[in-house]
Amino acid sequence: MLIYFIGYLAAGKEKWGRKLAKRLEYDFIDTREMMMDASGLDFFTLLQNKELFIKLEQEVLNKVSKLKNTVVATSELLPCRGNNMEIMNNTGITFYLRAGLGCIMMRIGKNTNKYPMLRGIDPDFIPDFIKMELENRKPYYEKANIRFLARELNEKKLLELLKPFMDS
Repeated sequence: MLIYFIGYLAAGKEKWGRKLAKRLEYDFIDTREMMMDASGLDFFTLLQNKELFIKLEQEVLNKVSKLKNTVVATSELLPCRGNNMEIMNNTGITFYLRAGLGCIMMRIGKNTNKYPMLRGIDPDFIPDFIKMELENRKPYYEKANIRFLARELNEKKLLELLKPFMDS
């Protein structure tokens, strides 16, 4: 079984993906890491080259979608292109970690350079930028099999939400 964690930056995709993989004794993959490994470039540099970014994103999804017993943390952008959500929904369980503006701002704090998508944006405009990005991505993220507030998630709730999908 494949379980994809999707959502915006700082939602907890990697954190919960790693925890769940360990709990289920599954492999864990971060699509951002795969893209960086395949290209030899850091994520910020990849974001600057849209064509290469999209190409690597598709290659990574094509590889990942064939795996078994794996938990995947996706890049923020991967669910928002073409039929990627359809591919993920057809090959596994998609889990949208929904995080609102306040939650995201609290989690990123003043350390915006840690997040490649925010580099170069005037700090005063980051909340507006994030709000716009969340609205643009919402139609894609909402196609997930499971949608849950990131700030309210705990391990017990995570397993409870996944149980109906794991039993089938």
